[in-house]
Amino acid sequence: MVWSLREALRASRTRRSLEPEIRKRLRRVKRGFLERPGLGQPLALARFVALDLETTGPRMFIDRIISIGAVAVSERMVRHGDAYEALLRQDRSSAVDNILIHQIGGQEQLGGMDPVEALVGCLEFIGESRVVAFRAEFDATVFEREVRERLGVRAWPRFLDLAALLPAMFPGTANDTLDDWVAHFRLPPIGRHHAIADAYATAQLLMILLEAAPRFGIETTADLRDAEQAQRWLGRRR
Repeated sequence: MVWSLREALRASRTRRSLEPEIRKRLRRVKRGFLERPGLGQPLALARFVALDLETTGPRMFIDRIISIGAVAVSERMVRHGDAYEALLRQDRSSAVDNILIHQIGGQEQLGGMDPVEALVGCLEFIGESRVVAFRAEFDATVFEREVRERLGVRAWPRFLDLAALLPAMFPGTANDTLDDWVAHFRLPPIGRHHAIADAYATAQLLMILLEAAPRFGIETTADLRDAEQAQRWLGRRR
């Protein structure tokens, strides 16, 4: 995405308004990401981060992040001790219907973490890893917008979409939602619409996918990216 002059100036002002320590952390984490292992890295060695966001609504270009959940998958194992969770402070609580879905009350939202700190912490947690989400377009769009507006930088992590990859490696199902795939593989029930719970479910599905990948000649992160892009090009994402 190419920024307009107005967007670039706004981003520059936002960056200058950040605390010096925040700017230093951003430079450090971006430098680490740029030095990440190449796409030729074997899947068996790669670290992935399963990410899920809960937002104030379904509008990816407007609504705000309420909570972030992220869980690492490395060496084809879900790393339960390697996770990140944050509840972001809101200027005002979301609508009642939204609260009923996410079960995050108005007072909790008003008393959450500083959004700048939460987003920087999430970028630090992601580090050099590849990010994976289910129906990643929504999470990627919201995350990139929030990082741009609050931190004044482009969100450099690129997302892989399990909703494209799972049907490619496990064809012939009618599975459409995250719940469908969780039930298909008989994974433990999850507390849906909680970011960290959905991230754990995504991480478990990713682990299953990584175990199946070699049967399809998918050995590296580049192979995985190419398979996802091919599914998108063929219009076979559920």
